[in-house]
Amino acid sequence: MKKILTFCILILLMPGLFGFTAYAYAYQPVRTEIEVEVTLGGTVAIIPNVNCPIPEKTELTLKDGEIGKFEIVFTEVGVFDYTVKTVPDDRDIEFDDTVYNIKFYVTDNDGRLEATVIASKGEEKFSRLIFVNTEKGGDEPTTNPKDTPTDSSDSDGSPLDKNRNPKTNDDTRMEIYFLFAIIASAGLLALSIVYLIDTQKMINRKNKKEN
Repeated sequence: MKKILTFCILILLMPGLFGFTAYAYAYQPVRTEIEVEVTLGGTVAIIPNVNCPIPEKTELTLKDGEIGKFEIVFTEVGVFDYTVKTVPDDRDIEFDDTVYNIKFYVTDNDGRLEATVIASKGEEKFSRLIFVNTEKGGDEPTTNPKDTPTDSSDSDGSPLDKNRNPKTNDDTRMEIYFLFAIIASAGLLALSIVYLIDTQKMINRKNKKEN
C-alpha cells in the first residue's frame, strides 16, 4: 500500500515540477531592430556587452544615403547594452568617430516579451543612428538635419510610455517557480528514498521466509 501511495505522489509531482520549470523559460523570441545611416557610405559595427545576444549581423556596409538595420533576437527579460561605431576603410576621408550607446529593455508583458530600444550619444537620444563622414579639406557640417534627437524618452533615459516601463527582471514570479521546483525536487528525492527503503525491507522479509 505504501509503495502504491508513493508512486501516485511521484506521478502527481512530476508534471508540476517540469511544467512550472518549462513555463519560466518558455518565452516566444522577440525581434528588435535599430536603423543606421552613414553619410558618404561606409561600414558600421555593433558591439554587444557581456552576456548580450549577438546580432544577426555585427557589421553593415552601407552606401551614401542607404539606411540599414541591425536586428537582434531576445529570448529573456533584461537590459542589454551595445555600442555602435564606424569602421574606417582605406578611403581618404574623415570618418565619424561618434560612438552610440544602445540599450534594449526587454520586459515581460503577460507572458510575452516586449522590447524597447534607447539609442543615445551623450545626453541626446536618437531614433536612428547617423554617422557623418566628410571629405578631407571640406567644410564639416556642424549639424545634420537628419540627426535629430527623438522625444521617445525622458531625461533619465527611460521610455516615456508609463504603461510599458522597463523592468529588468520579473524576480518575484521567477523566485516562486524556482522555489516550487526545489520543493518538488526535494519531495521526489524523499519519496524515492522511502520507496527504496520499503522495497529493500520487502526483499529482506521475503528472503527470511525463504530461508
